[in-house]
Amino acid sequence: MSTTFATLVIADISGSTPLYKAVGDAEAQRLIQLELDRLRRVLFEHGGVQVGQKGDDVLSYFEDADAAINAVLTLIEGSPETSLSVHVGVHCGPIVIAEKGVYGEAVNVTARLASVANPGEACVSDEAAALLHNGARQMLTPLGQLNLKGLTEQFAAHSLISPTANSFTQTRLPQSYGRTEDNLAAPEHLTLVLRHEGQSWSCPDNGELTVGRSPGCDVVLSQPWVSRLHMVITMKDGRLILSDRSTSGTYVKSEGGREIQLKRETVMLADSGLISPTLPLEHSEACLEFEILGRRQVPQNVA
Repeated sequence: MSTTFATLVIADISGSTPLYKAVGDAEAQRLIQLELDRLRRVLFEHGGVQVGQKGDDVLSYFEDADAAINAVLTLIEGSPETSLSVHVGVHCGPIVIAEKGVYGEAVNVTARLASVANPGEACVSDEAAALLHNGARQMLTPLGQLNLKGLTEQFAAHSLISPTANSFTQTRLPQSYGRTEDNLAAPEHLTLVLRHEGQSWSCPDNGELTVGRSPGCDVVLSQPWVSRLHMVITMKDGRLILSDRSTSGTYVKSEGGREIQLKRETVMLADSGLISPTLPLEHSEACLEFEILGRRQVPQNVA
């Protein structure tokens, strides 16, 4: 075993689980293998040392942080051959190199950063960003302090997206997969309703609404402080779940509850309340009202 300081990159394929349902096991596995081959090839070509593969992700480490970021930019551009997207974590620190892999806290942090990145995005730790030359650092957007699952301390992180991207990136599935009457049927016939400035949007149980500045979102908010994909609000088996995917955070206040701020975090909501991208509710010009219709029994342990 040996110890070295390195910049770590974990690239994970986005949307692999619904892909199996959309195109079948054989075709999904073929596409995923093509994408994994691309990830390994790109990392190797930029000087990365591949460590191993677990599921749909690839881990490599670099001696040069700028080479790592150049590799990441190519990774998040995606492949036209598979139409799959990846999300990436980048961190640096001491690692222990062993026969069957690498170990250390830096590996765990990198994995957590990858888990909060959006499709087509890399989350880069403050420590890794400090190693970059000015040109590379200027491509980063600060995310502030993040609460990463399983870690006691907060981590300052940055968002990196491809300079050519003009809308939020999603894994593109066949049009036959998605919000159909069959896969959205709900015993309680619940409906999530969002309202903003006289407009309303709705989705049934086991559906979702994307909110952001991008025209590709279900709910489009034009304010410049709203991220392209700011949040995803999901109804899953009667539970209302909000996932912040923004660079600036989201404020939430359920009826009768206190106002909380989310940063790349996910929380279960009560059946009604208010949501504000970026700004506290009292200062918001883009406040959304949410409500679940058709509930017979209110769920417990919600924000």
